[in-house]
Amino acid sequence: MRFEGLDLNLLVALDAILDERSVKGASQRLHLSQPAMSSAVNRLRRYFNDEIYTVSQRKLVPTPLAQSLEGPTRDILLRIRANLISTPKFEPQHSKRRFRMVVSDYATTVLMTSVMRRVYEAAPHISMEFLPFNDRIGDQLQRGDVDLVILPDTILVDGHPHQSLFGDEFCCVAWSGNRKIGRSVSLSRYLELGHVTAQFGPSPGSISFEEEALEKLGYKRRVELIAPNFTTMAIMLIGTDRIATMHSRLATVLTRHFPLKILRPPIRISGFRECLQWPALFHLDPALAWLRQIITEISSEIDRAPANKMGFE
Repeated sequence: MRFEGLDLNLLVALDAILDERSVKGASQRLHLSQPAMSSAVNRLRRYFNDEIYTVSQRKLVPTPLAQSLEGPTRDILLRIRANLISTPKFEPQHSKRRFRMVVSDYATTVLMTSVMRRVYEAAPHISMEFLPFNDRIGDQLQRGDVDLVILPDTILVDGHPHQSLFGDEFCCVAWSGNRKIGRSVSLSRYLELGHVTAQFGPSPGSISFEEEALEKLGYKRRVELIAPNFTTMAIMLIGTDRIATMHSRLATVLTRHFPLKILRPPIRISGFRECLQWPALFHLDPALAWLRQIITEISSEIDRAPANKMGFE
């Protein structure tokens, strides 16, 4: 298919090359042989009268023209997908749609386990892929590489619609056999104990809610272990005298399965709300609207329940 002399299939190849920064990666992504991808590159070069990219120290470097084409090319492809390719009618019971979501282990445990059960009942052929947080969430939303993101209201991405889901607060968690903590924990004991934390946010420099609260008061805790996620963080407490600060809703779930106890934090830590966010261009996608409705309904049920059902000791 040609438009003004340009084979529109070449835009797909150009987008893949600029995104992957690799001809081999682009060919694998598009399921093309390397000779076929090389042919597409040559045709792009002839049409635009530009090299499109050069290779420097084994790295693909787009030319200035190619860099200027990257945004418009992706925007065109996203608009085609959103307005022409998406099925106007969505039938959950027959759909084989695959949803890609960026979700933390916290939101997976507290929210998505219930969502997945309801989705399975209504749409048994649908599949979901949960992706970890990273530094490119804004780009992923802009490019339509993910369908949904669940994240705290403090780090929402500008320019994309969002929906508030439910609120939560923070608590302290310790092993039920911890000899240094009874039914409560004082600030001095909290600072004295070794802490287990989780990697918070997409980058190592991100600061947690409790760390921010401590810094405002001029205190610093002693971190002895850093876990890859919040669930592992809690499990690492078992058999030790360490302490952790985490979401109350997740802590309540974990204490049902592990020998842990919940305590009130010795300092005030601001609560937060989990939010749902999606690419602006896919706002009218009927499949996403259906899934968003399920997530919102279950979130409302969660929001009506106290964050700390077990009560602080």
